[in-house]
Amino acid sequence: MGNEAANRALPRTHARRRGDSASLRVLLEQDLRAGRWQDGERLPTERELCAQYHVARNTVRRALAVLEEGKLIVRHVGRGTYKSRAAVAGKPDPFEVESLEKFSPADVVECRLIFEPGLAALVVARATKADLDRMSECLQRAESSSSLAEFELWDAALHDAIAAATHNQAAMSMSRSLAKVREQAQWGILKARSMTPERKAKLHAEHRAIVAAFNNRDHSQAHAMLRAHLLHVRSYMFGE
Repeated sequence: MGNEAANRALPRTHARRRGDSASLRVLLEQDLRAGRWQDGERLPTERELCAQYHVARNTVRRALAVLEEGKLIVRHVGRGTYKSRAAVAGKPDPFEVESLEKFSPADVVECRLIFEPGLAALVVARATKADLDRMSECLQRAESSSSLAEFELWDAALHDAIAAATHNQAAMSMSRSLAKVREQAQWGILKARSMTPERKAKLHAEHRAIVAAFNNRDHSQAHAMLRAHLLHVRSYMFGE
């Protein structure tokens, strides 16, 4: 039998064309979202998917790569492919964070109220003289600021210095991530609308009390002052 005759004798399926990776991706996504596999359940191997969907190995790999980019699956070398929580139809994973900067100022202040006072014990135990000097510098720069933007810069720097004084990388990273909400225009509008000379003076007094408590190595006072300060911020920014 000649080559042309042999080729005609082979079974053909349109599923083996290069463009079929997109079609396969749609089919797999439908199966994932419809609950064919449970969250965290291992999917069939590439070889098994080839047989089930009648496609070539490269087609399967291209389709899986797109699904992985879309966070519908998770692939581990040597372990296999697993359905991720993000694949649940109509239910985005609440733990999936694209960008902390997208959080609302109110949510971030509420989170800071829980998080920052808890840093006091670590700061009291670990802060070096350099750490305390940095807090004092930020305090002085904030008090001598001539604009709201400059005050905001040194206010943020003070809270960053407090987190840095914990010498805990996770705490520092979380603090700096939460602080990015200050870059939002909405944050600036809320601060500008609610800031008065009297309120600014009160913020300075609160900052001085916080730094003094750290210099005195007074954990209880530092915790209380941080909490009172953040409650004040929440109150004047959001009317609570």
